[in-house]
This record gives sequence, C-alpha cells and structure tokens, in this order.
Amino acid sequence: MERLSRVVLNLIFCIQVFLLFLLFAENRIDLPAWLQVAGRMHPLVLHLPIGAIVFLVVLMLVQKDNDKVVTHHVIHIGLLLTSLSASAAALFGFFLSLQSDYGPEVLARHKISGVLLSFLCYAALLLHNAAKKKSIFFGIGILSCLVLVFTGHTGAVLTHGDNFLLAPISKSKIVLTADNASVYKYAVEPILERKCFTCHNESKAKGGLIMTSVDKFKAGGENGKPWVEGDPSASRMIKAFYLPLSEEAHMPPDGKPQLTRIEIAALKAWIKSGADFEKKLSQFDDGDSLKSMVAAIVAAQPPPPVEEQYTFEAASEYVVKNLNTPFRTVLPLYQNSPALQVDFFVRKSFEKKALDELSVIKDQLVVLNLSKMPVEDKDLSTIKLFVNLEYLNLNFSAIKGDGLAELGGLKNLKSIALAGTAIGAGSLGYILSLPNLRDVFVWSTKISDTQLDSLSTLYPKVSIINSQFNDESILKLSKPILDNEGVVQSNADIRLKHPMPGVAIRYTLDGSEPDTLKGLVYDHPLKFSETTVIKARACKESWYCSGVYEVTCFVAGLNPTQVELLTQPDPRYRGQGQASLVDRRKGVPDVLQEPSWLGYRNEPFVAGISFAGQTATVKQIVLSYGKNIGAFCFPPEEVEVWAGENKNELRLIKRLKPDQPAGNEPQGVRALFIPLEPASYSYYKVVAKPVAKLPAWHNGKGQKGWVFIDEIFVY
Repeated sequence: MERLSRVVLNLIFCIQVFLLFLLFAENRIDLPAWLQVAGRMHPLVLHLPIGAIVFLVVLMLVQKDNDKVVTHHVIHIGLLLTSLSASAAALFGFFLSLQSDYGPEVLARHKISGVLLSFLCYAALLLHNAAKKKSIFFGIGILSCLVLVFTGHTGAVLTHGDNFLLAPISKSKIVLTADNASVYKYAVEPILERKCFTCHNESKAKGGLIMTSVDKFKAGGENGKPWVEGDPSASRMIKAFYLPLSEEAHMPPDGKPQLTRIEIAALKAWIKSGADFEKKLSQFDDGDSLKSMVAAIVAAQPPPPVEEQYTFEAASEYVVKNLNTPFRTVLPLYQNSPALQVDFFVRKSFEKKALDELSVIKDQLVVLNLSKMPVEDKDLSTIKLFVNLEYLNLNFSAIKGDGLAELGGLKNLKSIALAGTAIGAGSLGYILSLPNLRDVFVWSTKISDTQLDSLSTLYPKVSIINSQFNDESILKLSKPILDNEGVVQSNADIRLKHPMPGVAIRYTLDGSEPDTLKGLVYDHPLKFSETTVIKARACKESWYCSGVYEVTCFVAGLNPTQVELLTQPDPRYRGQGQASLVDRRKGVPDVLQEPSWLGYRNEPFVAGISFAGQTATVKQIVLSYGKNIGAFCFPPEEVEVWAGENKNELRLIKRLKPDQPAGNEPQGVRALFIPLEPASYSYYKVVAKPVAKLPAWHNGKGQKGWVFIDEIFVY
C-alpha cells in the first residue's frame, strides 16, 4: 500500500508541474489528436473529485465516532483519490479548452480555479500526516470546498450560459404575445434559446457566434452571418441542422436536444421572410409563410392562459392521478392552480369512454387537446359539460361541424382549433358569437376565402385563421407504409396504407420515382412471386406530396433441401449459424448483434445451397443484407455464384460488383438481386466479399468493411 501511495504521489506531483507549464505555454501548444480525446473526457472525470470531497467532509465530521486509526487510513486513501482525480480533471480540462470556443474571461476563471483546486487537494494530501499542522490542513480543506463551488459555477456558466442557476427566478414576468413582441422575440428566439444558446453565448461562443445578443447575432461569427436573407437553403445554420449527426458540423451536436421539424420550419420561414428582428406579426402580409407558421404553432400547441385566479375548487390528487394513463395526461396549468389541462395521445388507442371519464373534473378542465383523435360530432355533447373550458384543440379530428351547436353554452371558450376537419362555413355560426371567443383556426378545411371574408365582417372580434402554408415541412404528408412486415409468402396480399383518409398512394416497381403524373395508383392489394422493391408516395389535394417511401418486400422463394455456411461469421456476429439464412426473420440495421445477422469482415460470406441431388431451375438469387454506413456495413464489394451437380464440381456462372455508396446514406435492410441465366443445377455456392478498403470520404477510410447477411432467397 505504501509503494502504491508513493507512486500516486509522484504521479500527482508530475501533473501539478505539467499544469504549471500549461498555464504559461498553452498558446504555443498544438494538441495531438489522442490528447484531444483525453480532453473530451473532462466532463466524465470532473465528477470524481466532487464526490470524493463531499465524502471526505462527511467522514471528517463523524470521525470521532469511529476507530481513529482506520478512519485516518480511509481519509488518506480518499485524499489520494481526490487529489489524483482533481489533477486529472484540471489536466483534461486544459486539453478541452484548446479545442472549443469559449469566452476568454469565464474560461480563464474556470481554468485558474480548477488548477487551484488541484493544488489545494495536493497540499491537503501532503499535510494530512503532519500532526502539528492540523489547523492548516482543515483551513485548506475549507478553502478547497469554497474553490470547488466557484469552479463548478464557472463551469456551469461555460456549459449553460450566464445566470444559469438563478434564471428560473430572475426571468422577466412580462408575457410575450404576438401583439406586443416581434416575431423574432415571440417565435424565433425561444427556439434558439432551447436548442442553440448553450453553445452560442457570451461565455461559450462556438465558432465565434453569439446568439444571446441580437447585435452580436447579426454580426455573425468566424464565418460571417449564419443566414442568407430570403434564402434558407443557402443559410449555414439551416444546412447544419440537416447534416448527419455523426458530422462535427451538425448542429446542435449529437447528444444535445435536436430541433424538431416544426422548429426548423419556423427558422426557415423567418429567414425566407427576410430575417427581420423587429417586425411584428401584424406587419406581415396574410399570405406570408412566417405568419402562417406562427399561427400553426399557436394552433398545434394551445397556450395556457396567463396565470389567473380561478374560483372553482381543485380536484383531488387521487382523482387526477387515476385519470392519467399512457394515452391521456391530466396536469395542472401551473403550480398550485385548480385549472387542469388534458392531452390525448395515440389515435388508435382512443376510446369514447376516455372522454366520458373526464366528467369528474368537468369544472376544473380548462385546456383540452384532442388533436388527431377520432372524435366525432356526437362526442361534442360530452365536451359541452366542461363549462370552464377555454382552449379546445380538435385539429384533424373526425368532426364535420353539425355538433358544434353543442358548444354554444361554453361561455368561457377563448380559442378553438378546427384545422384539417370537414367543417364548413355554416357550422361556425354555432360558436362565433360566444362572448369570450378570440381565435378560431380553420386552415385546410372546406371554408373558402370568400366565406372567410364574410365571417370576418360579421364577427370582427374573432380572429379566424385560414392561412395555407407554403412550407413543405408543415403541410407535407407523411410517407405511406407497408402493412406487411418481415418475409411474406408468394402471392400473399401486400398492402400499403396511410393514416390520413382521402390520401391517394402512387407506386412504382421499376425503380423510378412515383409522382402525381406517373406511377400506378394503389387501389387494391399487390401480389408478388419474388422479392420486389416498392417506391410509393402519398398525395392529397391542398397538401404537398410525401417523400418517397422505398421498401423491399421480401418474398419466400424455393425451398432447398439444405442451406449451409461454408465460412464461419465473426464470433461477435454469428447469429444462429446457417439457420439464420432460412428462418424468415429479418434483422434490424442498427442492432447488429441481433440473432438474425451473420457478420463477415476478415473473410467472405460463403453459403452452399443444395437440392439433394435434384436439379432446380434457378433464375435469381437474392441476398438480404444490412446497410449501416456509420457502422462500416456496406454492400458486398463483389458477389460470385458457382453451380454444379455437387459442391466438389462447381463452375462460376455469375460475377457481380454491386454499386457502392458515394456518401452517407440512410441505414436499412436491402436486397441484392443476383440475376442468373435460367439453368438447372443441384448445388449452388454464393460468395459475398466485404469491402477491402473503405472509401476516402468515410471516417474509417482504408479500413475493412463489414458484410451482414440475414436471409438468402432462391427463385
């Protein structure tokens, strides 16, 4: 133990000397890659001295109740760990500071305090055994705790920005609305605050870009402004959102909360409209995409009212708790408020009784979100019981409008969202005269512009929002999906579907892209006798067509007498052996240790297909393989098919070099089609060779690739 203690003491001393050197020479250091990796371990290591110091403080406070000799040794070991981990954290922090863009003042405070903490821990370790210097030891211990708090605070400022600790209680109480704030302050800045400010603030200005100040945001960073007014596609900040997560330039970095599709669409609309920081919503033209976007955000997420004092009694905690299910949440609007908000989730799991059950909180229900639920007009007779309801979201529900008459008694209703429903202008008359109604959202309904103008004239106090969105990320349909999963039998019904009613699905089977002018219209189940690639797209009037959905429908083929592995897979990815090739179980491309996969890297995949002495006419062999570029999983570099009457008398009948990816591509399970001249043989051997050297664009360039196979089909 003494020898180990001396080794650790010497190591700590060396680190202390190195830290002093770094303090004075850091500007002349070119950090090698392996030390950059060590620097990125700083967030992991820094928690060790914190926990160790807390442990030692508690131990010293209670040591009088324990064996003094044992306690002395435990404290000594704890000090060794504390000093070593504090020194390592300071050293790794130095390495990290040389790689990132941080505010120089806060970084200097954090850096110096971290080094000082490591020195104090080392001094405490040296003084622990000095009986005459106990007072100095305890003084250094107290100082270490104070420096630890300061170091942690400056680290939090670097990571999360200024005033991170006190922000919840120091924020302004002014409530921003579309009327009193610019569109930037009301809709754009909140997105940047949630997803961008932690890396682009006064303390940590990644790339020299500071977003927390409007003036500095306008000035841009090292590469200039991150946007091009009027052109989102040419704006660097928008491009960064769409880069693969694995790329360093992707923003926000992998591991941080990512922007949602709607958030990106809002930023694109703001840039497209000119990236104005002062313009209010009312100053935008009615057809402007940004104005429509803000309206969409309001409609999709009805805001709770400003904190009000409600006179009705609160529901019991027991009642609220019992109403919460995986598909329905019931929560107070804000802390200690009797008013409740209810949100429903998962359309397929909605049941009418789940709405009826809310009768026990009919007086407390103020916000009700039924967006995309299959609510019908007859269900509105239940909603009319919620007499204090203020915000009602029925977007994309199944109502047609006749039931809106049931809501005529909701005197407190302020906002109702009816977008994407089948309502007509005549139905709105039932609710537009409600005394407190201010907003009605009716985009993507049957209401025409002429009818909208007429209703707006009759009801001037109500804002009827009927804007159509030009941004494809909002009104773009989701892709259709294949209803049949896994491997299907020959000529089984293959079904495509889409969750939205009235959607037309167009598809192709020849590899071309379907659109509204070409491609077959899906109106009945498809039937295939062999594996087929389907490309499909969903379209609907007043909506942008979906992206292309590409899926391989794997169809069971001939049944050989035996399929055997002639080379063994890598021990880490051996699946179920040769049984994996014929068990009709499909692998998952991001779970490569799943038992369906057979993985090959150092030698080719070789499988034998036997028809037990009987000849079989084969015109095509299909390999089902996994593509996961980030995990080095590529298509085979070369495929060979050998055939003959037995495994010892074979000749080459096909050699194929599959196309290789030219860049990052989506992961998935793909089919490699190997067409053959129709011929009859008793035995076939298939060879699939992994990529020998990954291409120069790949981060593993020059290394060997992998081939992962989960099924083999013969037709």
